[in-house]
Amino acid sequence: MNQPIRRVALFCFLLIVTLLVSSNYLQVVNADSYKARAGNERNILDAFAFPRGKITTADGVLLADSKPSGGIKYKYQRTYPQGSAYANIVGYKSIAYNATDIESILDKYLQGTDDSESVANFMDTLSGKDKKGGDVQLTLESSVQQAAIKALKDHHGSVVALDPTTGAILAMYSSPSFDPNLIASNNGDIADPAAKALDADKAKPNLNHATRELYPPGSIFKVITAAAALDTGMFAETAPTGADPYKFSVPGSNYAMTNENQAQCAGTDLKTALAQSCNSVYGFVGAKLGADKMAEYAGRFGLNNSELKIPLPVVASNFPTPDKIGTNQLTLAQDSIGQGNTQVTPLQAAMIAATVANGGTLMQPYLVAKETAPNGHVTYKGEEHRHALSQAVSPQTAAALDDMMQNVVTNGTAHGLAIDGAHMGAKTGTAQRGDKQNPLPWFISYASIGDKHVAVGVLLQVDDASIRDDISGSGFAGPIAKAVMEAALGVGQH
Repeated sequence: MNQPIRRVALFCFLLIVTLLVSSNYLQVVNADSYKARAGNERNILDAFAFPRGKITTADGVLLADSKPSGGIKYKYQRTYPQGSAYANIVGYKSIAYNATDIESILDKYLQGTDDSESVANFMDTLSGKDKKGGDVQLTLESSVQQAAIKALKDHHGSVVALDPTTGAILAMYSSPSFDPNLIASNNGDIADPAAKALDADKAKPNLNHATRELYPPGSIFKVITAAAALDTGMFAETAPTGADPYKFSVPGSNYAMTNENQAQCAGTDLKTALAQSCNSVYGFVGAKLGADKMAEYAGRFGLNNSELKIPLPVVASNFPTPDKIGTNQLTLAQDSIGQGNTQVTPLQAAMIAATVANGGTLMQPYLVAKETAPNGHVTYKGEEHRHALSQAVSPQTAAALDDMMQNVVTNGTAHGLAIDGAHMGAKTGTAQRGDKQNPLPWFISYASIGDKHVAVGVLLQVDDASIRDDISGSGFAGPIAKAVMEAALGVGQH
């Protein structure tokens, strides 16, 4: 064979090899990326060709289901029997608008395409069973969730209830919410207007404010400042701190941090000052502890954790790092009483109370109790993945904090909100904002009766400017927290 023919033959061989490599790459190596493209209508057709898995509460209330649609193209319709009650947790599965929240995060499992379901799917295929997705059971308890919804009424705000001993989320609700049935409709004439309305709503009803929004915590943050003060040994629970009972004249500034209504703190010890929520004492204590210790203990209680998932994503609560505070005593004092640049989610607020209730151990919050494959095999149990995020403080410090928070209920700003027969601690907060904005009422608490335990965080947004001076954590958020705790403990009227 002469030289030119050999070159042509080699070139043709290389073309064939290139064709084989590229086709195998497209069909095998890169197949999943092409399959996952949003424009691949086959994925959408497959998603609505058979029943998607159910989502239920811990006590079996149906939250998401698939019903025959009667259509030819899309055979099943995703439905949400509880409407807006769980919308910010469950989310929705839509033909045109994909999926959100649990429906998105556990999409493969609910769809039956997760690797953990492969054996079950194969056996069902062999036995001729119709394909369906896996079921998901959440940790939420319907009675506690309904108590939160009922207590919030028409207020904008968020409620989170945890089992402090395990981290299981018993309730999580943000108001306003929305009806996912509309945007999940197979009928575009219904889904499209619903999607546009959600996108245009400035109140963001489709956002889980309990996990995805940050707010100044106000005085509920004093629990962390007290924890740092006690755990480091720099201050004792009932010994005078050395603070001025009227004001804290911040070094290096012309600012004097005063108490509400310029009041005198009844005592400068940590216990009395927490019960009366004295800024003069806790601003002083935070400044004495220093930026390093305050940031360390904020982190121990869960702030600045950008990796927290439940499995819904959670925006990291914030306490400024020491390099941002520097030597500015005024900034540190304001941050230490929950103002300034300190910001938390309502979930984080509940985690603070839960840590005290659990002897100083902060448990990882979680929402998924169980995942069950179509053949009935349980492939995931949330209780088997429980773990502590940190030992925030020693058991001795937690016991002192518990005594202090019980005193808030007995003799302090949460007086009148006790639950009969329950061991209960609490802290109120009224976070200040801009001149023309109402303060934010907060309430964090925990209670236990026998083997039942609950920790709660409540945040409200009150827009009525005419009652601005009357807004308080105990008056607005406290009764909501009490109703939710009573539901979790199985006592009281709810």
